[in-house]
Amino acid sequence: MPVHSIHAFAEKVVLVTDGTTPIGRAVALQLALLGAYVIVGYSDAVEEAERALEELKSLGTLANAVKADLKTAEGARALVGEIEKLYGRLDLLVHTLKSEPVASFLETSEEIWQTTMDANLKSVFFVTQAAFPLMHSRPKPSIVTVVSEFEKAEKNPAFAAAGSAVVGIVKQLSRQLPKNFRINCVAVEEGGEETNENELFKTTTGVSPDDAARAVLYLLSSEAKALNGQVLTVGKR
Repeated sequence: MPVHSIHAFAEKVVLVTDGTTPIGRAVALQLALLGAYVIVGYSDAVEEAERALEELKSLGTLANAVKADLKTAEGARALVGEIEKLYGRLDLLVHTLKSEPVASFLETSEEIWQTTMDANLKSVFFVTQAAFPLMHSRPKPSIVTVVSEFEKAEKNPAFAAAGSAVVGIVKQLSRQLPKNFRINCVAVEEGGEETNENELFKTTTGVSPDDAARAVLYLLSSEAKALNGQVLTVGKR
């Protein structure tokens, strides 16, 4: 992937829906380094959000952290409403919220199922819906959704189903949003077991948050202007 010019994201207003996840934090920091004005969302992880905000501000960019419950349409509208008050526009949107239950298949209750669907699906759908009025007049609005590579790993079935549904939403929106929009996915093969018992040659599956963030920035950039409704899988093979 190309190295981005320092001007590639200068003064772009960017929302990262959860700045407390490792990938969300990495995306926010890399965009801030390139001159973007970054807003990070958070729910309950106040200390992590404050730490992420201080890191962003230390880079000299405009940055804000906004608390919102993205499991609801009301929370999504509240988050975007704060961006409208602060900047009056939104150029780029990155969905990084991830809620994976620790329950197994047999332990997954109806409540766990519903919470998993709400956290992973509603955030993507309703934040995008709420953000549309702030983005549609921008010259090159771009949206990237980060999902787990659920097809190649053992995941809770509800979480895997949510990930598959998110990809379906992205593909449908790529057909229905105005032509100036681009919306894509980054499917991340996350870190897993060490693959070699020899200490000298130990490696792990998956990619680092920084590598995943570089994939996100690529899809947000003009270098990926021909890509829409695509899923870019990043991970070690």
